[in-house]
Amino acid sequence: MSNRRNRSLVTNSRVVLALVACACLFASAARADSTRFGADIEFMHDTNVNRAPGPGESQSDNILAAEGYAARSYLLSYRSGLILRGGARLTAHAKYNDLSHLSVLGRVAYRYQPNPGYTGAWIELAGSAEVRRHNDSKLRDGYLGAVSASVGKHLTDRVRLGAGAGYEKRGSDSTVYDLSATRFWGNVDYRLTPRATLYGSLTLIDGDQVFNSAYGGAHALLSTYAQAVELDPALTKAFGGVAPFAYRVGAETFVYELGANFPLQGNQAIDVSASMFDTKADGSGQTYDGAMVRVMYLHRFR
Repeated sequence: MSNRRNRSLVTNSRVVLALVACACLFASAARADSTRFGADIEFMHDTNVNRAPGPGESQSDNILAAEGYAARSYLLSYRSGLILRGGARLTAHAKYNDLSHLSVLGRVAYRYQPNPGYTGAWIELAGSAEVRRHNDSKLRDGYLGAVSASVGKHLTDRVRLGAGAGYEKRGSDSTVYDLSATRFWGNVDYRLTPRATLYGSLTLIDGDQVFNSAYGGAHALLSTYAQAVELDPALTKAFGGVAPFAYRVGAETFVYELGANFPLQGNQAIDVSASMFDTKADGSGQTYDGAMVRVMYLHRFR
């Protein structure tokens, strides 16, 4: 069964990436004036990929992702516009290959600027959807949806501020990954040079989250506070061949991120960032933390 899913994922990913490549070539010849195409390649190192409590259970992994997308903008009025974006993303885990997955994504955003101009504030309403299929983790297969409202403003030609709030829903055949959460964030961009930008953000996630544990210390937590519990075969490698528990609890997470974007020649750029998350489960006080480093290459065909 696992081999069939592996072959299916590889075949589907090749088809999707081939379609994206063909679409990009077509765009450059036929619709370059109205549709923008791009591709991102991202390397990540996650110090707690299984979201486990404590250094004795948390596992690290290297992750490589590639995404192709198309985006189109519509000017609705002198003060407002609409942005549509769709794409496909293939994510491959080096150590925990069952977590590798293929996603089809879409996003729509409406932006309104009451007072047009470079320093004029803007308001954005957005919605996104994702369908995700994993290499061999049916527990995680499903969909993700989100809606958000945000505001932003250039304070000067170097400084831009933003803030927003959103609601996220994740659904699957698994009871553990039937999740909902609210998200609040603030961010700042600072232009170091005419081309390079430094950015930082602080995000609060409040709601359902899934964690992983196989040891006795978690059993009291599971029986008392967990809203749903299932065995997670995708992470057996982390615990000597024994499937750990995946469990859903209410939790509050703070995510801190700092990064920089460096344009290259043409429509290319390198983006480097580091983030940390600090989580506390509701009721039990159980804590979880970890960090992620990202290096991304961005290419815009138009």
